[in-house]
Amino acid sequence: MTQLSLRFAARSEIGRVRRNNEDSGYASTNLLVVADGMGGHEAGELASAATVAAIVDAASASAVADEVLNLLANAVITSGEYIADVVAGNRELTGMGTTLTSLAVRGDRIAIAHVGDSRAYLYRDGELSQMTKDHTFVQSLVDAGEITKEEAAVHPRRNLMMRAIDGIHAVEVDLSVREARAGDRFMLCSDGLCGVIDDDAIIAALASDDIVNAVTQLIDSAMEHGGPDNITVVVADLTDDELVADPVLIGAAADPSNQNRLPTVNFPEESEAEVTSDYFVYAPATKRGWVAPILVTLGVLAASLGIASWWLSNQWFVGVFPQTNVVSVYQGVPVGGLNRLVSMSDLDVAKLPAFERAQVVATINQPSRDVALSTVERLQVRAAACITKPTSGCPGVTP
Repeated sequence: MTQLSLRFAARSEIGRVRRNNEDSGYASTNLLVVADGMGGHEAGELASAATVAAIVDAASASAVADEVLNLLANAVITSGEYIADVVAGNRELTGMGTTLTSLAVRGDRIAIAHVGDSRAYLYRDGELSQMTKDHTFVQSLVDAGEITKEEAAVHPRRNLMMRAIDGIHAVEVDLSVREARAGDRFMLCSDGLCGVIDDDAIIAALASDDIVNAVTQLIDSAMEHGGPDNITVVVADLTDDELVADPVLIGAAADPSNQNRLPTVNFPEESEAEVTSDYFVYAPATKRGWVAPILVTLGVLAASLGIASWWLSNQWFVGVFPQTNVVSVYQGVPVGGLNRLVSMSDLDVAKLPAFERAQVVATINQPSRDVALSTVERLQVRAAACITKPTSGCPGVTP
């Protein structure tokens, strides 16, 4: 039996609308996982993080594809128990839950476990096929022939879930084993991607020779379409090379604050630089032996980049989103493109009093995301006051 491995790239983004990332993901040379948390006073991140941890722990104990399916199904039960424990400790979190899509490689076969509307795709010989079926209300209408796939994409109830892991209800998990071959490319994603861009855009990105570039294109495309939800993407090529790569967590599961809130959950180990990064992690197609010096050098470079990435991830500022001229929150620093948009408000900077407007245009440095978001709320109050009770400095009011 041929032993195949995965060369992967993974990335998770908050998007342009959400205030936090409730998606979680994991990638290694033999396992890919994506979970999209939801509900419960913004505690979906705990549900997705716990589920990813449970799946990783279960998959590590199996050697063959048929066996891993049973373990993954049991891991769904375990993750439900984690969620139930969290809710028992804080009833305000009732309603939290998560989707799950996982793909485990064993020999020349893959085992898939799936609940919800995150998806797994296969890109083979230039053709895209969806390996999972959404557990949503609109998918049931499509299956019944009442609406088309195109109508489902814009249906007002397209986000209504029929199955999810919530710690309350018993969950039926879709389980399957498929044959695979070297050269297959897989993509796992949350609906922040597949619910926003169409198959043509996915195919165009997956056609790239470079999987890191493919992930970049997919994320950028979803952001260009408004980024209305968290976006998590894992792309992996199946190869018969002997790969050397540490596993990685992305999104909510990689956030130490979420891990600390789940003390009974056994999170997978990974390097510190990877834990702090929500960007790319790439497993090179290298064999052991002569490449050791190169790997050491790359490790030093990765550590340096990890430190820089950590520092940038802790810098925040309020500024203007130039395309629409609205007040927005950024992570990073306002120079050299070393930042990314985190949250975009509906507040036109032109509606602010002159002093606050000048501050935002010059950018306002903030110590954290929460403080930055609070600053935006304060600015919205000031803009509203200019409408209800105009004072000197308000738009249209002369000193």
